[in-house]
Formats: sequence, C-alpha cells, structure tokens
Amino acid sequence: MAALYLIGVQVAMPPSILADDFPTKLAAFNDLTRDIRGAGIAIKHLVFVDNKIFIEQPSVDLLLRRFGHELRRLRSSSSGRLTCHTVTIRGVDVAWYSLVKEQDHE
Repeated sequence: MAALYLIGVQVAMPPSILADDFPTKLAAFNDLTRDIRGAGIAIKHLVFVDNKIFIEQPSVDLLLRRFGHELRRLRSSSSGRLTCHTVTIRGVDVAWYSLVKEQDHE
C-alpha cells in the first residue's frame, strides 16, 4: 500500500556570526563584491543572507568577460514575465533579471 509522507519545508537559517564558517563566507562575499565593482559592473543590490549579488542586466556581458573563467552552476527560472538568471562565482551567487523570451509559433 502506498504511503504519503509529508515533510516540512526546509527553511534556510540566516547566517550566524557565531558559526565557524561565517568569517570565510563574509570575506568571499565582500571580496567578490569589491571585484565586481572594480570591474565596472553595476550592482543592483546585495543580499548577504541569501549569499547573492544582483547586477543590472546591461552589465552581464562585462561580467562574462571579466569572470567567465570562474563561472559555476548557470541556472535560470522564470516567473511571470521575468527570468532570473543565476551563476555561482567563488561560492557566491550572482543574479540578474531579463524579460522572458517568447517562442515563435508558426
């Protein structure tokens, strides 16, 4: 007989300053933020709790030229009319939004 097991949603806990890995994560986040700004890439906003840096969509080409050799885990998810593209660089997620591309129907 089949059984259904309900498991609660996994909620990510915000980083604790008492955690052993906090200084390392903060340093990686700050270093990448400095390097992105130094490369002239426009940062939209920073979300350390989610370990994510949002950049402006016109800066994506510059990000790819400057950090292309460090890109890991490219992923995209669409919701409504926007797609959120995310890559991981040095363990930090860098994301930007673009309009959903419509498919040609012929």
